[in-house]
Amino acid sequence: MPSGFQQDLNQLSPDFYRVVITMNGGTAAWNAASPANGALNPYNWDSFATKPSSDANGERLARGNMRWQAVIEELTNHADAQIIDVEVTSAGNTDANNVPTAIAFTVKYDRDEFVLTGATEIAETFTPTTGGAVTIDSVAKAIRFLVATAITRNAYTKKWWTWDYTNQSGKLASITINQPDTLADVLDDVAVQILDGTELVSTV
Repeated sequence: MPSGFQQDLNQLSPDFYRVVITMNGGTAAWNAASPANGALNPYNWDSFATKPSSDANGERLARGNMRWQAVIEELTNHADAQIIDVEVTSAGNTDANNVPTAIAFTVKYDRDEFVLTGATEIAETFTPTTGGAVTIDSVAKAIRFLVATAITRNAYTKKWWTWDYTNQSGKLASITINQPDTLADVLDDVAVQILDGTELVSTV
């Protein structure tokens, strides 16, 4: 009978991808007029010490959070994923009135081949504003496409938890959301790189 360590060929082999979204100084207009405003935000009003200073700012924050949820939906649609090590850059992370200028996070997949297959069933190429057509032939490119596709979901309304400035409390309201910019412009501002090494530890 064999002894010693035997590697199981069916074992999971996780891969990590770092996603960086630049929302200031890039190509896309991330905070246009309502209902295209709000950029992208992992947090809603209850995560901030300073609450939105108006109903409009509360709805703007809700739109950013709705887009973040759309990103999670796209990234988990084809394979189980973990979102870890989220980093938000803004003028101040304790004030809900500040719109993020950049977001970085890591996606962990145990079976990432399904992500590439799922993305290519939607499209085989994408074309950012800068540069020519990009063939979706790697998981990193698939993630870039899926993130941008989620962010540019257009013209829909959902019930969302937002801030009621008059009553100084949360409320469930119908929030309408438009894409912040075109898919091509948003693709310009999304970068994805596969990571080597050990798992990153979330600090949020």
